[in-house]
Amino acid sequence: MNAVVFEGRERMQVANLLVPECGDGEVLLQIAACGICGSDARSYFQGDANTGTRRIPGHEMVGLVSESRNPEYKQGDRLALAADVHCGECWYCRHELYNVCDKHRVLGKHMNGGLADYMLLTREILTYGIVNRVPEGLSLLHAGISEPLCSVLATHDDLRIQAGESVCVVGSGPMGILHLELLKALGARVILMARTHSRLDRARDDFGAEHVVAASDGDPVEQVRALTEGRGADVVIVAAPSPEAVSQSPWLVRKRGRVGLFGGLPLAKRETLIDINRVHYGEISLIGNFSYHPRYHKQSLELLASGAISCDKLITQYLIENSKQGLHDIRDGNVLKAVVVPNGGKLV
Repeated sequence: MNAVVFEGRERMQVANLLVPECGDGEVLLQIAACGICGSDARSYFQGDANTGTRRIPGHEMVGLVSESRNPEYKQGDRLALAADVHCGECWYCRHELYNVCDKHRVLGKHMNGGLADYMLLTREILTYGIVNRVPEGLSLLHAGISEPLCSVLATHDDLRIQAGESVCVVGSGPMGILHLELLKALGARVILMARTHSRLDRARDDFGAEHVVAASDGDPVEQVRALTEGRGADVVIVAAPSPEAVSQSPWLVRKRGRVGLFGGLPLAKRETLIDINRVHYGEISLIGNFSYHPRYHKQSLELLASGAISCDKLITQYLIENSKQGLHDIRDGNVLKAVVVPNGGKLV
């Protein structure tokens, strides 16, 4: 089989490997599509805590069961996976807080992922990971958006967003667009902020962004307040890996508002300054948003099956041999959601 092999910072190749053998209780999945996450691009260009460990990346995969030695699955089943594998034993798992498991692992980072023609779903993945069947009528290509959509759904619940509230989404990448689409469906009033007009123009033209703020056009805080009767947004979601956006977020939100820190920062910039007096005197809630409870994966698949997300406008497809180009296009802002289609793209 062909597989993307990550070997280190800016070191990656498409290699010819043996198809994994399917053991007792396991499933061999033939991959139809695997999205490239922004975190995959950061790992490639900047390195991560696991750099140096040779692995197959990718944690947004869907495919067809090629072989099953597990009674729960049969050949031909259409399956989608989400990223996390928990331990099932720690305090957090016992309290169903699986995404902050003490031994939390991510497919494609701590174990081999889905940027390959085939992926072995071990007993561990099938027991403690997140695996769901793809609903009838939903294409495998579109089902691949289910993993990133999970974190968006969970964030909106964490922030208790209600219809009619104003929500400032900072970042117009694929996650920012997913936030935009779901918030519009919820009935929230969305203000989308980005650095460049070209990204905002695309968000407006392709995804119906009504209220936009270009950070390059002056003080973003004043622009957001001008759209919210001088108060600031009810909710701010920082969906960009930007220290400046994190520092600015308490000023973008109104007093007693909520700020969701949705995007992590690069390791070299993970420490940033926040005006704690603004948080304290304004009684602002700062909430970290990382990953999701497994229940959101089935919910995201059902939402995609309903047609609520403009998947075709979001996705750019790449053959597996062009995976590296996908990483560069993500970094350079040329695409929104890069999705690799292994097996020659014949399964999507």
